Amino acid sequence: MQLVLATSSGELHGLVNTLTNSVENTDFKHMKPDVKAKLEKDKKEDARIVKCEYFNKKGRHERLTKPYCRYAGDPIQMWHFIPGHVYDVPYGLVKEVNEMKKPVRSGLTTLDGENVTKDGSPLDKDMMEDFDHRFIPVKF
Repeated sequence: MQLVLATSSGELHGLVNTLTNSVENTDFKHMKPDVKAKLEKDKKEDARIVKCEYFNKKGRHERLTKPYCRYAGDPIQMWHFIPGHVYDVPYGLVKEVNEMKKPVRSGLTTLDGENVTKDGSPLDKDMMEDFDHRFIPVKF
């Protein structure tokens, strides 16, 4: 049973929907035994629920809506996050969100209306932008 969270204005957040998955759950039966054991251990770790606070680099007005389905056959969970709120989320979702980076291609002079470099010159090589979304652990 999932408790639905809502702001005072009625905006739903947290786990807002769960959908069935049409992909069969094979429980890694076609994997080699050593790979299967590692994947089962990873799946158990990714399913662990952790308490985290969501932050967005762009500000408190930004939101993140993200589907989450880490392994074949798992239900598809729709999550909606608001900066500054604390959520109980699967550890696998925390890893996915914290690893999200956007590539910035060479030759750019501006990104979202702001200069990429201090002097306004084009970016000379491809690089990865800093994180927009981040989960910070609240309780260990």
